[in-house]
Amino acid sequence: MIDIEKFNKEKMYWIFQAIGWMLFYALFSVILLYFVGFHWNILYSYGTTTVVGFMLSHLFRQYVIKRNNWAKFGIFRLALLVALSSVIIGFIWSLIIIPISHVCFPIDIKEEPEMHWLLEVILTSVNLSITILGWQLIYFLFQLFFNFRQSEVEKWKLEAAVKDAELIALKSQINPHFIFNSLNNIRSLVIENPEKARDMITHLSGLLRYSVQFNNKEKVSLEYELEIVQNYLNLESIQLEDRLQYKLEIKPETLEMKIPPMAVQLLVENAIKHGIANLPNGGQINIKSYLKDNAMSVEVINTGQLKESSTSTGIGLKNASDRLKLLFGKLSDLKIENMDGQHVLARFTVPVN
Repeated sequence: MIDIEKFNKEKMYWIFQAIGWMLFYALFSVILLYFVGFHWNILYSYGTTTVVGFMLSHLFRQYVIKRNNWAKFGIFRLALLVALSSVIIGFIWSLIIIPISHVCFPIDIKEEPEMHWLLEVILTSVNLSITILGWQLIYFLFQLFFNFRQSEVEKWKLEAAVKDAELIALKSQINPHFIFNSLNNIRSLVIENPEKARDMITHLSGLLRYSVQFNNKEKVSLEYELEIVQNYLNLESIQLEDRLQYKLEIKPETLEMKIPPMAVQLLVENAIKHGIANLPNGGQINIKSYLKDNAMSVEVINTGQLKESSTSTGIGLKNASDRLKLLFGKLSDLKIENMDGQHVLARFTVPVN
């Protein structure tokens, strides 16, 4: 599949590359013709200079700048590399065009004394170094513009994903059916077990508060997210009673790691809604987190099986997957699959740094 953004960027490069070098040829040809007088060989010679400059700049971009990802370097390192490479390319450029100009397009100007070859190389190298320096400055300014534009697009996408997640959370957790069931279950505990009823009210208020307020944050700590998940599990355990068992296997070093809000919550909700709630005998949910290969993995394993007709992650989980990718890149892609004949595994990964 073609990356439209990359295609448009490459297309713009070729347009500006062609226009820029044509303007270079036209401008400096006019200047030389003005000071030296009209000679066809001047036009031919500067045409050669332009073509060689076009080729050198493109090869330099393709095999040096892009291959070594100069756009990611810090400003001081980049400035040093730009200055040094301009001198080197200017020197190489002069060594190519000076022999071609003298052999193929000689210009006989009797009024001018013949210039020593070494001085000619030095002066030509300086002029061409300034030219390639200007080319690099323009190139990296456009890179800065495109990167800024891309970061703005990513920011808008993330904001949209967070807003979508907020709406999904409000629909799935603050809907009348969920509140009615929770309050009805709590009401039955008020006389039988007042202390547990108070705990359930606390869990419900914490869950609702988090669902409303989390859209103000792009990331929360895993520890905070798990507190909300436990509130949700405690409320669901009243409804499902012994049919729901859960266990947390959380490595302490992962608790401060940042994740998108509702990421684990949505996995747990999906495991209950599409897995355990549909099993006559219920089942168990295991929530795990661990560090491996400089990344943190979070797993939610539940009793049940994914059906062939429901292999898609659904709107809520797709939104969670999109937010993970926007914040952490493709490494964090959310995957849900049958772990074995009795369990479903949902996993996402976020980089440590």
